[in-house]
Amino acid sequence: TIGLPLLLAVDRPRFLAVLAHEYGHLRGEHGQFAAWIYRTRLSWMKLSHSMRHDEGPVAAATQAFLHWYFPRFLARTFALARQDEYEADRIAGKLLGPEVAGAALTEIAIKGDWLATQFWPRHWAAAADSAQALGPFASMHKLLSLPPDGDFARNTLRQTLKQISDVDDTHPVLRDRLEALDVKPGLPTWSSRPALDVLGASASRWLNHFDAQWCRDNATDWRVHHSYLNRVRTRVAALSASAARNNANEMAELGDLYKRLGQLDLARPCYERALKLTPSHAAGLRGLVQCLDDADHDQRMDSLAELFEHSLAHHWWASRMAVQALEKRVAAGEALDAELKLWRTRLKQADEAETRAMEEITETPFFHAITRHDLNEFEMGEFLAGLARCKPVWRAWLVNKTLKEFAYRRCYLLFIELPGMDDEDRYALCRSLERSLDLPGMVLVLWAGYSPTLQDIQRHAFTPVYGRTAN
Repeated sequence: TIGLPLLLAVDRPRFLAVLAHEYGHLRGEHGQFAAWIYRTRLSWMKLSHSMRHDEGPVAAATQAFLHWYFPRFLARTFALARQDEYEADRIAGKLLGPEVAGAALTEIAIKGDWLATQFWPRHWAAAADSAQALGPFASMHKLLSLPPDGDFARNTLRQTLKQISDVDDTHPVLRDRLEALDVKPGLPTWSSRPALDVLGASASRWLNHFDAQWCRDNATDWRVHHSYLNRVRTRVAALSASAARNNANEMAELGDLYKRLGQLDLARPCYERALKLTPSHAAGLRGLVQCLDDADHDQRMDSLAELFEHSLAHHWWASRMAVQALEKRVAAGEALDAELKLWRTRLKQADEAETRAMEEITETPFFHAITRHDLNEFEMGEFLAGLARCKPVWRAWLVNKTLKEFAYRRCYLLFIELPGMDDEDRYALCRSLERSLDLPGMVLVLWAGYSPTLQDIQRHAFTPVYGRTAN
């Protein structure tokens, strides 16, 4: 997206490369084709979803056709959409040079990940000490002018270059785009002077303007998060006062709360205490792993192996973390291939189980095997704080869903009311919430519409857990 963060992240030539890329789309009228692909795909998905429980001969024939046709439609049209991206990249490379275009793609990928995983969580954490929203862009300007941390940049690039374009990707992955530009993958020379300079003397005024606008737009959400963090601090104080009497669950909870406040140095002793009270305690092991750095590799791997052995609910998480840690070591030249192969096998098996669980949650009737949600006060507070930042959500209902695949694990359905939006935007928002909401288990987000209807939700999903109030 072309906006202020992009102006802050890259220098003028790389910013112009992005503009040239977008010009390439306009020149080829690619936007109309992409919109058609999206609308057609959504229509086929809605048709398939609406007929999934029909048993008549016409429905069976239609479903058979959809199962044959839809994957082929996706593969062909999304491949064409990816070709549009290559063409736009080619134009950017022709106008600014392939090295500039490739460096822009790489720098944006790394700094975009830094903004998502480092900057924004840190910025929202400032709500702990301020009930009044703080503008992000002045701070973003200062921090993006500095080179990213070397380890973070190398790890992000390594993970990004491992990605493979899927059939439902409209954009090629970074590796493919660099290859098409004939640019060798690698860390770029970081932009030393941001493209914000194109705004001239008015740059500071625009920074102040967008900071003020952001504060107005996020005032309510910021106050909600401020209240939540205060509740966390209150709970921390209570658990700290009873630390000598706390059980393993309470110590792990205290560690989790310290993590939410960004105090990892205080979180680690809590997890270690939980494991001393109850060896192989799952929450204690998971929390401890998240507190360990690269220098604690052996302890991290031992903890992940112990977590995998003693907690079925954490098989996928433990495998994913182990593979990430080992791939980094192998890339650095360490002879850990056999161990990496073992964990990759475990991750593949865990992925297959996750896929079966997702198929179960999406294909069974929505209101079958549901119960009231099981979130405790602090989990609910974190969930509501995340939901409050999604302004289109008017009301929400949260329920537990019992799955045969993971009967021992927490799983959720979230029903939301989204007035004033079309179905395309509703679909995209639901998928985004599935990725961003912090819940202790997988979640399927559905909007009130044709299936399920608002009346169905009100009848079966118990009471709303969230309702937006006017600012």
